[in-house]
Amino acid sequence: MKYDVVVVGSGPAGSVTARFAAESGAKVLIIERRQEVGVPVLCGEGVSRKIDEWNMLEGKRWIAGSMDGARIYSPDGTMVKLSADMAGNETGYVVYRDIFDQELARQAVKAGAKIMMNTTSTDLLKDNDKIKGVRAKQFDEEFEIEADIVVGADGVESKVGQWGGIETRLEPKDLETCAQYTLTNVECKDAYCDFYLGKEIAPGGYAWVFPKGKDVANVGIGVLASLSESGMAKKLLDKFIANNPRLKNGEPIRFLAGAAPVASPVETVRDNLLLVGDAARHVDPITGGGLTCCLEGGKIAGETIGMAIEIQQFDQETLSVYEKNWKEAFGKKLKRNYLVKEILLDFDDKTFNMLADSLKDYKFEELSTLSLIKALVLKHPTLLMKLRPLVKISSETKE
Repeated sequence: MKYDVVVVGSGPAGSVTARFAAESGAKVLIIERRQEVGVPVLCGEGVSRKIDEWNMLEGKRWIAGSMDGARIYSPDGTMVKLSADMAGNETGYVVYRDIFDQELARQAVKAGAKIMMNTTSTDLLKDNDKIKGVRAKQFDEEFEIEADIVVGADGVESKVGQWGGIETRLEPKDLETCAQYTLTNVECKDAYCDFYLGKEIAPGGYAWVFPKGKDVANVGIGVLASLSESGMAKKLLDKFIANNPRLKNGEPIRFLAGAAPVASPVETVRDNLLLVGDAARHVDPITGGGLTCCLEGGKIAGETIGMAIEIQQFDQETLSVYEKNWKEAFGKKLKRNYLVKEILLDFDDKTFNMLADSLKDYKFEELSTLSLIKALVLKHPTLLMKLRPLVKISSETKE
C-alpha cells in the first residue's frame, strides 16, 4: 500500500487535513481505529460560529442549536452575562458531534481521500530512522502502509508524536479529566450556554450546561488532573446536578468520560511528520475546547502538505510552513490563554466572587480576553501586576 499521505485518526483535525491535502491532488488515506467515525462522542459539543467563515460543512443537520450567548456563574452564584451581540464569534453552536465528524469525513472522501475503519497504527514505518509510513493492524491482519508524510491526528495521547520523537506526554497540571451526561427532562428555556466556577464545584476547571433542545442538555464537568483523583469528575458532576434545581429531575440518555489537554502546544513538525488537533495541543487551555483550532489547523496542514507533495520535499524545513502559519493564526491566543489558566489557578473562590460581582453590570466593548483583562484591571488595580504579561500578549494579537 502506497500513498502520499496517511492520516492516523478521523477526528475533525484529521479529516480536514485529509480533505485539503486531497483537494491539492495528494493521494490520501485515513486510518481509524474505531468502527464508526465520531462514535463514541468525547466532547461537550460546543463550537464557535467562526467555523461558518470556512465553509467546511454542508447543511445544518449537525447543528443541535444556535446559542444567543453565555452566562458565567461565580461560586456564590453571581452571574456575568455575555450576549450574542457582544460575544460575536465566541458564541456559536451546540452540535451533534457524531454527525459533525461524519460530515467532515464525508467532505474528505468527496475530495478523494480513502478511509480504513477498525485499523490501528502500531508504529511508524522507518528506514534508517527516516519515516516511510506506518505499521498497521486491522482485526488480526498486520501490514505496512508506505507514505511520504504521516499525520498524527490520534488525540490527546498521541502515539504517532512519541514514535516520531515529539514529547506528547502531559503532566497532570495540563490535563482535564471530564465527565458529561446528556440529560432529558431539564429546563432549556433560552439558548444560553452556562458555565459554573468554584473549587467545590470543579477544582481547576468548571461545570457546563449546553442546551440541545427544549428539554435536553449536555451537562458536564472538567477537573484538573493534578487536583483530582480517580472517579472524582463523575462524583462532582453528580453532586452538581443534584444541587441544581434546573437539573436535578433530569434523566440521562448518554454518559461519556474522557480527557482534554489544557497545555501549551507542542512541536508539530518533523521530517515526513505533522501533528494536528489534540495531538498538537491545539486546544484552548482555559476552556478545553478545540474544535475551532482543529479545523483551522487542519486546513493549514492540508494546504502545506499539498505544497510539499507538489515540490516533492518532505523535510522538516519544508513542512515547517504549517507550524509557522498555525502560530500566526492562533498560536498567540493559545499562549496567552495558557498564562491566563495558570493565573486563575491561584485565585480562590472569594476572589472569583469579587471579580464576578464587579463585572456583573459591566458594559464590555467586545467579548475578548483582552477586553476582560482591561475590565478587571480597571475594577481591581491591585491585579495589574499579575495581569501585566497578559495585557502585553493580548495587545500583540487581535484575538
